[in-house]
Amino acid sequence: MDITLKELAPLLGAEIKGDPGIIVSGVADLQGATKNDISFILAPKYMAAAEKSQAPALLTDSVEIVSGKTMLKVKSAKAAYVKAMSIIMAKPKKQPRISPKASIPASARIAQGVTIEDFAVIGDNASIGENSHIGTFTTIGDGASVGAGTVIYSNVCVYAGCSIGGDCIIHSGTVIGADGFSFIEDNGALLKVPQIGNVKIGSGVEIGSNACIDRAAFGSTKIGNHVKIDNLVHIAHNCEIGDGTIIIAQAGIAGSTKIGSGCIIGGQVGIVDHVTIGDGAKIGSQAGIPGNVEAGAVITGTPARPVMQLRKAEAYMMKLEDLFKRVKALEISFKEKK
Repeated sequence: MDITLKELAPLLGAEIKGDPGIIVSGVADLQGATKNDISFILAPKYMAAAEKSQAPALLTDSVEIVSGKTMLKVKSAKAAYVKAMSIIMAKPKKQPRISPKASIPASARIAQGVTIEDFAVIGDNASIGENSHIGTFTTIGDGASVGAGTVIYSNVCVYAGCSIGGDCIIHSGTVIGADGFSFIEDNGALLKVPQIGNVKIGSGVEIGSNACIDRAAFGSTKIGNHVKIDNLVHIAHNCEIGDGTIIIAQAGIAGSTKIGSGCIIGGQVGIVDHVTIGDGAKIGSQAGIPGNVEAGAVITGTPARPVMQLRKAEAYMMKLEDLFKRVKALEISFKEKK
């Protein structure tokens, strides 16, 4: 959409330094911007690129003046350009529709404004909230519920009895509510433990492609409000994830683990079962977590340790070759003196 800087600035909490009448219709980085785009400068080191950019206006929190540009001073340039994108680049809303090719039983409760695409399958007694979107080939199981404004893309499977809150985004290929991995040895055979619980997902949650969240053995696997889960994450049965936690790609979280609010779990992190991760903990990529983690801890490595402790250990390890040579030289010298 076309918008003047005068119209855009109050939406971003920005102070204009320059021409408020400039009209922009897109958002782009400095190198890719055209004369119709607003761009952003995140630090003074990008001054040269900003001066060369074709963008007539720049969002900034760190630079006062760029020659030839109108500046929009904001508290956070990163937050401002994200907001600008959502305003300027917003996709036009489509009219809601329910495809005649979708399978919807009479017992399902479908609210107003819902879109259900071709070949989606809605289970008996399932509930789909207002203005939600169910993509092609997605299955919503018997008795499952989807909150208002939630978008579920194609080829997602939500098993029976699971619930998803409002304003969530579930990307393609994700499976919510498959059986937890639980077996008991019995005379050389493996007995499957029935998984009779469900998954409960809060509001404002985003789950990336091909993530798997298993149903609980008893009770519920719980995902809090505003949790962000990247692609290819596995969350096992009976886990609980606190509000606002971020879990990055390929992390694996074993059963009955409790992760607090506001945590960051890095890519390829592995967490054993039945541990507690405190609020605000940060776990670096590829860390192995064998036990409980205190609130606010910053750890990495396998087994995980405080970051500074690990960095010191790595620094000492880099000196081992030199130390070995010195010890070898001392041994030779000692033998010669004998």
